[in-house]
Amino acid sequence: MSSITAKFILEILGRPAEHLTSSLNELVDKMGSEKGIKIISKEVHKPKAVEKTDNLWTAFADIEMEFETLQHFFNAVMMYMPAHVEIVEPESFRINAFEMNELANFLVARLHNYDAVAKKLMGEQEILISKLEYLRKGGKMEDVFGTPEQQAERQRQSQNQAAQQNPAGQQVPKEKKKGKFKKSKKKKK
Repeated sequence: MSSITAKFILEILGRPAEHLTSSLNELVDKMGSEKGIKIISKEVHKPKAVEKTDNLWTAFADIEMEFETLQHFFNAVMMYMPAHVEIVEPESFRINAFEMNELANFLVARLHNYDAVAKKLMGEQEILISKLEYLRKGGKMEDVFGTPEQQAERQRQSQNQAAQQNPAGQQVPKEKKKGKFKKSKKKKK
């Protein structure tokens, strides 16, 4: 499949206004540094005040890019979540089953990751609400958060667990040593 030329509109909201311009420029530069993406042109527009808000601003950037593959294109769509996308070239696509399967699996993997994050946040929210409800009804802080010593121990355990995770967020097996796995000893019956 040939390369894809597309236009993205990226929009951000925040404060102060000067920060939006620099953030958009950094975001566009980050996109351009991604493998398989080449920035053809960019225009970062000046921030404008959002009506009926106190000191909140919005700004957007028009970016035209060339993507090496359809997967690079969809990766950018999922990573940067543009406000608008327009494919300029090619006018039509011819895609084989392998490419379609690859694209579908890529999208499904992303959706599963987003779903896992959403479920985790919902679970944490339920826990926090139940703890706040317990405190509201007169419960003790130590029952919810533990003693300072217990809090410190939980933090150490959390840091140790985070240190054992690889970049994909999966647990590293404890038996992994110097890049090789120990052979497991089978118990004789």
